[in-house]
Amino acid sequence: MPTENLTMLTVSNTRDMRFCEILVVKPTGIEIYNTTGVSECSSDLWNALDLDSIRQQYGALKIIKNGPHFWMMDEQTVAFGEEAMFGSIAARWVGRLDSQMMQAAAAGVVPYTVFMPKKTQKMVYGKGKPVYELVDPDGNVYVLQAHDEQFPADRLDQLDKQLKLPTGWQFRTEVLREDLILDLTPDKTIYATGDEFHQYWTRIP
Repeated sequence: MPTENLTMLTVSNTRDMRFCEILVVKPTGIEIYNTTGVSECSSDLWNALDLDSIRQQYGALKIIKNGPHFWMMDEQTVAFGEEAMFGSIAARWVGRLDSQMMQAAAAGVVPYTVFMPKKTQKMVYGKGKPVYELVDPDGNVYVLQAHDEQFPADRLDQLDKQLKLPTGWQFRTEVLREDLILDLTPDKTIYATGDEFHQYWTRIP
């Protein structure tokens, strides 16, 4: 099983590192594989993936491509599982969505709706680096985890011109005066939200 023999690995210099995710949809849930640290997920290889062939290879109901995206944190530690090949792209298991969440995903995630993922991930945003945040009507702050390919890093401060934020939500940019560390574990309640471009934001405790 992908969840056996999980290994905690730290990946440094991840800010603006390109990555892709492959979601393997099975009756038991969605297995999520991520290319961080094992593949650059080049456009040629990503665009050449034969999803039907991969679906048959893994006995899946469906294969979903997510990305490419670019990480926003400067370092992260993640619980990785087994490595697998998808066409010519290597990726490692990082998590699973249960069947109930799978049904919700199939229906489409509503942007700016808060959800509570279960995962093990430590994210470090470095002192002196810019971060991009959403603030909800209650004052909770969510930091951008990764940006989409269509939004270059040097123009993320203009992201508010692209986002269709609900009433009461705000976008802001700040430069960190000290390291921002989010230590996420399954035994803690994690709050996150997504926008209309499938970019994900995690609430700062």
